Amino acid sequence: MARTSPSTLPAPLVDDTARILRCLGHPLRLRILDVLEPAGEATVTEIQDALGVEQAIASQHLTNMRDKGILERRREGVHVYYSIADERALKVLACVREAAC
Repeated sequence: MARTSPSTLPAPLVDDTARILRCLGHPLRLRILDVLEPAGEATVTEIQDALGVEQAIASQHLTNMRDKGILERRREGVHVYYSIADERALKVLACVREAAC
């Protein structure tokens, strides 16, 4: 039996990366990143329209991503704007795009 060397990845890094990957494991959440990356930020309505989903579904996924630290939001009057808070999510999106080529 071959001996394996101990992992060189620190446990906190592995745990945090797994958390991000679990959250981004839903197709709609990857599409949300795809909308937000070029826009910088967008309202719930803009995201909903771009994805062609109901407002409640968009809001549920946006809240999940915000709770996990992947997105951040700001309120301006009656509008809520979302933007990408964790740049590592963009690296995941880049890997998805690269794999599609």
